Amino acid sequence: MAKYVVGAFGALLGAFAGVWLMVAPFALAYQPEGAEWSDPTLTDFWTGVALILVSAVGLVAYSLGLMEELRARGVLPRRRSAQAMAAPAPQGAPDELERALMPLLGAMLKDMQEQQNRSARQEGGDRR
Repeated sequence: MAKYVVGAFGALLGAFAGVWLMVAPFALAYQPEGAEWSDPTLTDFWTGVALILVSAVGLVAYSLGLMEELRARGVLPRRRSAQAMAAPAPQGAPDELERALMPLLGAMLKDMQEQQNRSARQEGGDRR
């Protein structure tokens, strides 16, 4: 989990560095006011923009990873799919389910015993 927090923090610091690169020519007054942008100003500005974009992608990726880690640890609730949200399965009491399945189970056991008796009789009849 620490890797996601450290990564997100690093991406945030990268974004702050990008903002500083964009603002520095004007804040430190090495870009004259009203003049065309010099080459260092253009370089700083567009490098700052690129750094902000890369940092934003990293921040989103690390944040999503952190959310998944928290879901895996049970801190955040799991996401429910749209299909599961649309039609939740009916849930009955365990006694109701057991009561519904008992006749089926009894019929299956009876059928299996009859088949076992038939095959035992056939094997016994073949030996004589």
